[in-house]
Amino acid sequence: MTFTFDPSDPTFADRSHEIYRRLRDEFPVWVDPKGRFHALSRHADVLEATRDWRTFSSTGKLEAVYGKPTMNSFDPPRHAQLRALISRGFTPRRVSDLESQIRTIARELLDGFVAEGRADVVSQYSMLLPSIVMGRLIGLPEELVPVCRALTDEHMTQTDPSQAVGPTSRAYAIFAELYEERRREPKDDLLTALLEAEIDGERLSEDDLQAFGWLLLVGGNDTTTNLIGNGLELFARHPDTRRALVADPSLLGNTVEEVLRYASPTFSLPRTATRDVELHDCLIPTGARVHLLWSAANLDERVFPDPERFDIHRDASGHLALGHGVHYCLGASLAKLEARIAWEELLARIPDYALVEEPRHFVSGIFYGWEALRIGFQA
Repeated sequence: MTFTFDPSDPTFADRSHEIYRRLRDEFPVWVDPKGRFHALSRHADVLEATRDWRTFSSTGKLEAVYGKPTMNSFDPPRHAQLRALISRGFTPRRVSDLESQIRTIARELLDGFVAEGRADVVSQYSMLLPSIVMGRLIGLPEELVPVCRALTDEHMTQTDPSQAVGPTSRAYAIFAELYEERRREPKDDLLTALLEAEIDGERLSEDDLQAFGWLLLVGGNDTTTNLIGNGLELFARHPDTRRALVADPSLLGNTVEEVLRYASPTFSLPRTATRDVELHDCLIPTGARVHLLWSAANLDERVFPDPERFDIHRDASGHLALGHGVHYCLGASLAKLEARIAWEELLARIPDYALVEEPRHFVSGIFYGWEALRIGFQA
């Protein structure tokens, strides 16, 4: 059978480890037969591409997904200016201050189903926790949290990037109204902070403001939801690991890194080659769309011994699940904190659980996660 690489294939997620192995070993620079893109799969190549942003540029490549330029659609120095603004909402102190709130939210969500003896921990837990946390951080009215969650879910499950523009446009309209409200009545939230921010004496444009809000939602909702859900699925399949975490929650910090490595919540993100690049006897021409395959790089045996074994005791710190370099995930510390607390609180209440049906991956060309995770446990 002819080998092919198509992340939009409904069977791709179930076969991803095998496919990534073939890519790294036989096609380290994958050239799409239809000429749509190239893809890098080896850890060293992906890492170097993230470092060499002048050659592998982010400019413009996410506009098809987000509808307008976002922070991830720029290279330095513009990217650095925008990143500095939004980073004010993710300082170590501000993230640390959220810990008690995250724990309270997790416990309230668990209260809603622990007495039932069964639950879908995606729809009842891993989806809701990040939505509520990010909604409060941004400054979303409570009634808009599920609305925005639905928009990010619709965006996450699109295999054709052009189809993601619909939910994005609806989200932009919501943010346009929220910014108007903040102009009339400022609050202590990220929306107000962005509205009042300046770069070289100039306020952010309306496009920048709306795109920032949407980027925060997608990153805060989708990535963290998948991280939490992927961990819960792995704990179900590895009961010895789950029991070790119940006995010693201090292991959860390193577990976050191993889940990110083993089951990266995002497959890849695109770059554009700004010059001809010769790599592994393959020419990547100027202007080519180049996908950096985080998931494949994180399973590279050249970096991680026995990479397809889930091991919470390994040093997984070299993973690229949250990017690297100038585009390293701005909300990484928050996502890791949410996952650690979500797992700690659930395992404290439900130390022993099992999948009651085989879960299905949702189909997406970008994200890796589960449609549902239905578990059973002793109420």
